[in-house]
Amino acid sequence: MQKIKIHENYEYWYFENQKEYFDTVEQMLNEEYQITDSIHLCIELTKEDKCYLLSFIPVDVVDENIKDTLRQLDKDYKIVYPNYDHCILNTISSIRKQFGGKAHYSLDEHMEDIFKEKRYKNVIVMLLDGLGENILENNLEPDSFLRKHHLYTNTAIYPSTTAASTTATISGLSPLRTGWLGWQNYFKEIKRNIVLFNGKDYFTDEPTGFNGYKALHYEPFYTDLKVNGSIHNPNFKKRKRKFKSVLKQSLRSIKKKKQNVQYVYFTEPDSLMHEFGTFADEVIAKLQDMDKDLSWYAKKLPKDTLLFISADHGHTNIKNIEFYNCTTLLKMLKRKPSNDSRCITFRVKDEYRAIFPKLFEKLFGYAYDIMPSSEAMHQEFFGKRNEIPHTRVYDFLADYVAVAKKEYCFNYKGEENFEFKSHHAGITADEMLVPAIVFRK
Repeated sequence: MQKIKIHENYEYWYFENQKEYFDTVEQMLNEEYQITDSIHLCIELTKEDKCYLLSFIPVDVVDENIKDTLRQLDKDYKIVYPNYDHCILNTISSIRKQFGGKAHYSLDEHMEDIFKEKRYKNVIVMLLDGLGENILENNLEPDSFLRKHHLYTNTAIYPSTTAASTTATISGLSPLRTGWLGWQNYFKEIKRNIVLFNGKDYFTDEPTGFNGYKALHYEPFYTDLKVNGSIHNPNFKKRKRKFKSVLKQSLRSIKKKKQNVQYVYFTEPDSLMHEFGTFADEVIAKLQDMDKDLSWYAKKLPKDTLLFISADHGHTNIKNIEFYNCTTLLKMLKRKPSNDSRCITFRVKDEYRAIFPKLFEKLFGYAYDIMPSSEAMHQEFFGKRNEIPHTRVYDFLADYVAVAKKEYCFNYKGEENFEFKSHHAGITADEMLVPAIVFRK
């Protein structure tokens, strides 16, 4: 820790170690210091005539203008809120209508115009994980297949994360309806945070034998339609997955004498962006290869086929906050945080219900907006206000929801958790704007 005297009775303390920072904050609050200011992710603590500015954010110059220096670190991010009248659920509703089914949401006006021009025998909905508008625009050339067929822009399902969005796409229903609200959630019957996709304990990585698909069952959106419906995913057991293999699987499943509706999914560029960042050379190379595969795939598709390509969410480069070391707030919780790193939920002990959101705001208000879960539902973060929530939603969302709006991301799992360079599940435009790419044959 570095202690720098700014002027009489005022010191700046910089901590290279976040644990030491959070421990010092807790100690000073216990000694009845009051938080009198919050700048970026730094807090000012005052008691009588003594004042300290605590920070784990490095700066080049520390002088009497330190507060202004810290404020200059603030970045402006465009915020995009979820809109269940302009998302993939509306696209799905239009597809359902096209094949004689009931539309569960308002119709996608762009798709309606397309369907007025021609009735397609085959419709394929494809999600490329993490391919937000910013990723598409910055990582591929204008003459690429994906950019040439870019038609319009949608907002992502919220949370802008794979478990919520892919499930919404397959089911045609919002996270509010399915209960698939994030990467992992707390199941009270076994008192564990379960990763929905694989049934493992999120904090220990131990298999639990619990099946998220059974607990939160849903049917594909085409189930009640008179079509040959199919789902095509990569082999998740393999680390190296081939996009072209999934595309070939899709082509083989199209039956010439039937109407076909497919859902096709691939894990990239998401996993590479987590590891290397949004605009890394590895990401660009992978997208270029995928774009070539799509050009090949489009030529192989039979006539009367509509291919709709989008993403479950976008991506943004992030910096990690060691929330697992923030015992000041963790001790106020009945159970560990859950849901997702940039859309995090808290179940708070009764005696801390009033103080928890206020203290959270002072510590992390720059990076996250916190609100009662009921307010988040009322603001239609997870689905339309008039929808009937899944029975587990109220327990999953707990008391408060914190939504990321800047470049910081909570690590609440622990020191051994892999630190992503890029992430999602927040409400920045980079995470929330996804392309609608349409190829017609």
